[in-house]
Amino acid sequence: MQPPLPSHLVRGIPTLLIPSNQYRVRTAQLKLDLLDKRYPIFPETWTILSEAAMTGTKQKNYALGNPFSNYIPKAAFLFGKDVEVFLKDAVRKLTELYAIEAETDPSSLAQNAKQRADLKQWFFNEADAGAKKLFGCYLSIERWR
Repeated sequence: MQPPLPSHLVRGIPTLLIPSNQYRVRTAQLKLDLLDKRYPIFPETWTILSEAAMTGTKQKNYALGNPFSNYIPKAAFLFGKDVEVFLKDAVRKLTELYAIEAETDPSSLAQNAKQRADLKQWFFNEADAGAKKLFGCYLSIERWR
């Protein structure tokens, strides 16, 4: 028969486990806080991509008040460089689409029809899957495990 553990060791074991548990709780809380800050950027981005794909820029009158621009400073801090670059690219493409749609000369409209279609297709592709894939690696809680 083994002798019982000394009482000071028995009392010390839970003391050793508490900091480890606190660390895991703090780490999970930080991840949740980061998710809470990141997530709102995704549905707003997806909405803008979808609207641009479906109705272009005229319905919301996006012009120079480009809504993606509002997310770029946050994205620079909350996500990797890839999201920031994506949003800057979306700003450029939305501005291009606006310029094409603002054109009133019929010959220019015909000339720019393919470019307009390509831009709208880009917005459709990004709304359909591209943005979800890009943001997904930052918003997935599967990686937390």
